[in-house]
Amino acid sequence: MIALLSIASAVSLGTLLVCSADPVPHRGPRWAAMLLRAALGAGAGVGITSIVFLFLDLSGVAGPLTIFGSDAILLVAAVFAQRATWAARKQEAPAEEPSARLRWNWMLALAFGLVALIAGGRMIQIAQALPVGQWDAWAIWNLRAKFLAGPGDAWRAAVSPLLDRTHPDYPLLLSSFVARAWKAAGAMDALAPIATALIFFCATMALLVGAVALLRGAASALLAGLVAFSTTPLLVWSIAQYADVPTAFYCLGAIALIFLDVTQASRWPLLWAGFCAGLAAWTKNEGVAFLAWLLIVYLGVMAWRQGLGRAWLRWRLLLAGAAPGILITLWFKLFLAPPADPLVRQGLSGAARLLQVERYSAVAVEFVRQLVDLGAGAGHPLILLAILLAALRWQWEECDRRPLLIGAAVLILMLLSDCAIILITPADLQFELAAVGRLLVQIWPIALLLFFVILRKAGDGTPLPAPVQTKARAAGRKRALRR
Repeated sequence: MIALLSIASAVSLGTLLVCSADPVPHRGPRWAAMLLRAALGAGAGVGITSIVFLFLDLSGVAGPLTIFGSDAILLVAAVFAQRATWAARKQEAPAEEPSARLRWNWMLALAFGLVALIAGGRMIQIAQALPVGQWDAWAIWNLRAKFLAGPGDAWRAAVSPLLDRTHPDYPLLLSSFVARAWKAAGAMDALAPIATALIFFCATMALLVGAVALLRGAASALLAGLVAFSTTPLLVWSIAQYADVPTAFYCLGAIALIFLDVTQASRWPLLWAGFCAGLAAWTKNEGVAFLAWLLIVYLGVMAWRQGLGRAWLRWRLLLAGAAPGILITLWFKLFLAPPADPLVRQGLSGAARLLQVERYSAVAVEFVRQLVDLGAGAGHPLILLAILLAALRWQWEECDRRPLLIGAAVLILMLLSDCAIILITPADLQFELAAVGRLLVQIWPIALLLFFVILRKAGDGTPLPAPVQTKARAAGRKRALRR
């Protein structure tokens, strides 16, 4: 139970920080804003406390007293910051935006709740059957967490070059957070990694639903959540205790906050977007690629749409938010982690593999197969998305054009970079292809967010598409002239 207490402390800390530097003040619907704050708070708390614990551990002072003591100091500071911002915001008039509603919204909410209960029950059953997680959980993430939670200088084994087959150069957010819970409890049980996995899954779902609700209304958000629950690999890899769903969470958070930044007269959405992107880099190597692409694409799109001067000012906010994740990842990669990745050590020899046509066909076939395996039967997420597209059609707001370009470009570049790494890897190709499903999980929540942002609002009060509105107004003018 002490392990759960340390996890709850981290989540509370992050939530208070997000509330004090609110990225969506007075944005409606209110429940969606609260959901988004809670999700971001959970991810921020995990990221911040994992970094703090790593420094405590490397300094040789990590223990229950220092862990909870540092939490208490940060919590007090967050409470004072939250109270100060709350007093300032009480003077502001709320500007909650109306949400598109359906007459049967309650049916969507009921379906969402039932599906969530069923999925949650199934995930708990899997966790009970396999409490240590799947292969990468105990061979990489939890193994390194055990070293970090060990006595004295045991943490050095987590970055030993002898672990060259289990990626000692992988970033440490997940392992450090699990080790923190173990160190605080004084025992290494399976509860901490299971709870961490469930927190990231719930936070990802809450972030997706909350962001879509703020951008497109409650009905669209509930539909997005139902489609996400129908994605089998998302549930499976969450409870497997891998780092792919945490990476997906931070990547989704960065893109969602870039969308919300367009309509907020505040620097906080962009700072939090950068912070999420930085923590994605601190979670997994694919997160490093995401951060790099996001910084490049954001600057390019903003310079194209608004000019280099304004783009530079906004880009600096994004970079400032990402600074903690960038600095801790660079420090780890340059000074702690051994250069054990065969992909890095092979030099230019991997370029020759780009000329092997059969590798391209193998990668393409595997990606198609994994897309088919996203679900089963009539509830397959791609089938559900096709039905929604046929029923509602496309419609997006002009203000969403820039973030749509940024999100779509980053998504495509992430997919291409994943394919390129598989093509040039010196490892066995079939072994690398086994990770394609998890790579799709990392970008799938972003794909769902983009889909529902450009989908017509699923609500009774949805305005007609622009061409239809024009025709209606023209017909109205003709009728007035006849009169």
